[in-house]
This record gives sequence, structure tokens and C-alpha cells, in this order.
Amino acid sequence: MSKTVKIRDLKVGGKNPVRIKGMLKTQITNKKGLLREALALQTEGADAIRVAVKRAEDASIVGELKKVVKVPLVADVHFHYKTALAAIESGFDSIRWNPLNITDKDQVRTVIKAAKKAKVSIRVGVNSGGFKQRFATERDLALAMLEKISESINLLEAENFFDIMVSLKASTVDATVLANRLFREKFDYPLHLGVTATGPFVPAIVKSAIGIGMLLKENIGDVIRVSLTGPSFWEIRVAKSILQAIGKLDDSPEIISCPTCSRCQVDLISLVENFEKEVLNCKKKGYVFPKKIALMGCEVNGPGEACQADIGVAFGKDKGSLFKKDKIIGSVSAKISMKNLVKKLGGK
Repeated sequence: MSKTVKIRDLKVGGKNPVRIKGMLKTQITNKKGLLREALALQTEGADAIRVAVKRAEDASIVGELKKVVKVPLVADVHFHYKTALAAIESGFDSIRWNPLNITDKDQVRTVIKAAKKAKVSIRVGVNSGGFKQRFATERDLALAMLEKISESINLLEAENFFDIMVSLKASTVDATVLANRLFREKFDYPLHLGVTATGPFVPAIVKSAIGIGMLLKENIGDVIRVSLTGPSFWEIRVAKSILQAIGKLDDSPEIISCPTCSRCQVDLISLVENFEKEVLNCKKKGYVFPKKIALMGCEVNGPGEACQADIGVAFGKDKGSLFKKDKIIGSVSAKISMKNLVKKLGGK
């Protein structure tokens, strides 16, 4: 088990839930758009939000962001230690230090002292792309990341600084998983998990789910950030889906649905998509749902899956049988509105 570290008042590590981190993608110069995106990520369920702070003068945006969102804000800093100092002074709750591009030890010590005084945590983040070199094997890359992280932790600890989180990310699942496993054998600081530079949308989701999921199933990892080349809200939704699939998310219902086949006589694909949207809307209004809801398209596996869920419906051509646990409790029209179906299946 890792030790517990705080990002402002958010406890990370230890026996605390796995946290979800989002990242803003709007240009800092587009203030209205940036604030709108930050609020959207908080609404989606981000526990913390990271902001790329490219220049020292950009750090002042934290004041505007804190007027809009309540979750902790993390400054992602590269290349210039004075940018990290500006982020701390401006009020960011944590900073990400990349030891592959801020390398001067005296400069880093200056940042550590400022962070310690302000009670700001530091995430030491190493990505495979930061090495700017090829490695013969995935293991060589993983070991190189671990070595750089180890050097950084030694420097932090020498300054009596222990509010440390760590990330070791590669663009491959193998190197990412191995690096994090090796780290956990050596250190107990909280781990921020993710696979970086994941590629197109669907492959990116698959890589993230496998890499993050494997580690979490081994009880390795305390924060996750899914990296997608796409809108930031999808990163939060995919992260929540990963946590839900491995049993580490309790506040959203798991929707079970069949892949459909020629036996299916309803438009189950649209039905499930619209049902999920309605559930999300209702959750924002405070609705509470059973943990597992089944929406099935025919009589073959439908009743069985519906029975194994907390509640569910197995559709025929014109109507569906409504199940609660292993009992039929009624029927619904195949053309039922999503609002009414949500109510039937436990939204309240």
C-alpha cells in the first residue's frame, strides 16, 4: 500500500479511492473556453485538473479557475524552474516536475523549498518521449525511467520533502506496466498511472484500459489520467469506465448490454446510447441507481443476464420483460421513452 499525500484537501494514496485526473486542452489565452472546459471536467467527475503552464505569466490563470471549480489544480511545468515557482506563488495546489527537462539541481532545490513553504505537493513525472533516444527493449526503457525517478526522489528526500507523487508513462503498455511494477517494489509513494501518446481514439482507449487496468488489478496506482487525442471529457468518462470495470467505482451504475445479432428486433444500439445519456443527466440531478442494470436485445441470453443484474429488461419485438434479480416484475413497451425507462429501472 502506498502512503497518503494531499493535493490541497484531496487525499491520494493509502486506503483512499483511486482518483481521476483531467487535463485542460483549451489554450490559456482563451479564458472563457478554458473556464468552461474546467467546469465540464469537474461535472464529469474529475477529482483534480491539470493545467499546462508554459510560461511564468500563464500561472495567474489559477485564480480565475478557482472561481469556477472546487477541485485541486495541478500545474504541468516543463523546461523552466521559474515557471514552477510562479505556479506555486500563484496558488496552484500541486506541480508536475519533469526531471528530464528541469535538470539543474540547485534550481530544483529552489522549487522544492518554495513548494515546502507553500505546502504544495510535487509529482515527479517521467515520460518515455522525454529521453529523446531509442531503447533496445521495453525493459531497458522501464529501467531508465525508474533510474531517473529514483534520482529525483533521492534529491527530494535529501531536502526533507516527502509530499511526493510519481508517474512513469510510456507509449506502450509493456514498458508502462513494467516501470510501475518496478517502482512499487522500491518505493511507496502514490502513483499516477497512464499510458502516454496512445494514438487514435479507439486504440488509445484499449491501450489505456489494458495498461491502467492491469496495474490497478494488482493494487498498483492511486491516480489515473487517461490520455486521448480528443475532447477532454472523454478522458474522464473512459477513466470512470475503467474503474467501474474492475470494481473500483461505486457511484455510477454498470450498464450491461448485448452486442446484438439478427435475433434482435429493437434498435438496441440507439436505446443503450440514449439510456446512458439519460442516466448521466439524472445522476447530475442527484438520482441514485442500482449498481448493475441490464439492457438485453432478445430471449436467448437476455433473461439470464437481466436476472444476474440488480434490475434489467430483455426486449422482444414489441415489449420487454422487466426483471428484478431473478424475478419478472412486469413488462415495458419497446418504444418506452428513456426518461420513463430510467424511472422503471431504479432512478430516483
